[in-house]
Amino acid sequence: MLHLHCVVPHCRSLAVMIAVSLLGLAGCGGPKLYPVKGKVVWENGAAARELAGGSVVCESEDGKVAARGEILADGSFELSTYKPGDGALRGKHRVAIAEYSPREPTPPPISDPMFSKVETSGLEINVEPTTNEVILKIRKASARPRR
Repeated sequence: MLHLHCVVPHCRSLAVMIAVSLLGLAGCGGPKLYPVKGKVVWENGAAARELAGGSVVCESEDGKVAARGEILADGSFELSTYKPGDGALRGKHRVAIAEYSPREPTPPPISDPMFSKVETSGLEINVEPTTNEVILKIRKASARPRR
């Protein structure tokens, strides 16, 4: 019995030390993120309400970290990297607009398909160590001629 009394306190103190160490690492070791809010608008400046439910997807300059935000009914969004609303890494990010459609077959795109890939969208944001407000201006998809 005496042996158990010596082991248990030792295990508790060891567990507490490990937990405190891990908390310290979690607070210092992660990358610093900055808030990013914005709005997706059409070329004429009107809110891209038709894209509600879709996403703004950002890729860091080195291509290693992505942030995304859901497009709301008014065209607004807020970026998240690891948890809701935590923001994005400082620096340049390439941006794409991912449309959402719950229908099958998928209907024709609402926005120009070039905006659906970071490689072709031409959209870019620069995240600064502050609260960032961005406007992403895109164009609608070309109307297809009727047959």
